[in-house]
Amino acid sequence: MLDTQGSRDEPLYRVPLSSRVFSTEFSPFEWSASLLAIGFQSSLTVGQVWFPEEGDKQDFKFSVLQEIHHDTRVQTFAWSPKTSLTVAPKSLQFATGGTDHKLRIFSSNLTEVNVRVIKGHTDYINSIVYEPERGDQILTGSDDHTARLWEGGECISTLHFKSPVMSVSWHHQDQGKVLIGQKSGLVSLVNCSSMQPILSLDCGVSPLLGTDWCHSNSLLLAAAVSTELVLFDLSRPSLATMRRAVHSEGTRYVRCSRANDSLIATSGRPGNCLKVSHAKSSQALVSTQQSVVGGLSWHLRLPYLAVGNDREVSLYKINF
Repeated sequence: MLDTQGSRDEPLYRVPLSSRVFSTEFSPFEWSASLLAIGFQSSLTVGQVWFPEEGDKQDFKFSVLQEIHHDTRVQTFAWSPKTSLTVAPKSLQFATGGTDHKLRIFSSNLTEVNVRVIKGHTDYINSIVYEPERGDQILTGSDDHTARLWEGGECISTLHFKSPVMSVSWHHQDQGKVLIGQKSGLVSLVNCSSMQPILSLDCGVSPLLGTDWCHSNSLLLAAAVSTELVLFDLSRPSLATMRRAVHSEGTRYVRCSRANDSLIATSGRPGNCLKVSHAKSSQALVSTQQSVVGGLSWHLRLPYLAVGNDREVSLYKINF
């Protein structure tokens, strides 16, 4: 692995890879926070990342734990809270969506891999999230205009919308609510038990391609919509609290930092460039022309942002 030790606009570490990355995801759970999943055209890699800030290790290290065949391109990925390397038996559990419209649920003991392929959606799955406490339920959002709740491999509830569902999110603190973002620019909060709507937010423009719920502040959510980054405060949800143009030809990804609720990363056209900004100001902390083609993901505890691109995952250290 290369340690660039460059400026803040350059990645501090790079993980070189043999092919293009389509999905990049740190585990959002405390007992598996060092795990990083990387999705490719027909496979995925699960690795463990060590940073110098974590104590014993003096240098950055990325170690491959398992390489897994995937029948189609890995479009989207979600970690299960049942994943753990700290207690025996060690277990990796996660779900993926591919280009064949099927949900795949994986479990591995780091030697053998079991996969369950589930049909139900009739178009691309754009987003997946596990219920964060026990991990028994999975919520998916699709281009087929539905969000589906799964348990035990069966669809137990389906919500129908007027446009493609681009993003689903289950907040770690307020676990009774899920966030569903539609391409039309509408964002819905839904009761996860009854699957009844609680409130709707209108971004006022479209297309909406991504949303994220702040990890440490359940009242703050962000949306990547048209050329803008839009923020809502759910304590006063009638209007967006901030609307800022960030990518002149369209914003694609948005991810709120898990360690600092003031930091938000976006990418978009032209060039799928990366920007990291402060939630309460227009200050751009990072602005780079690095092409983001395989997603963004923040480390749970440390100020690192993983960026998937053509043949590497880049890791930016962003202190504020």
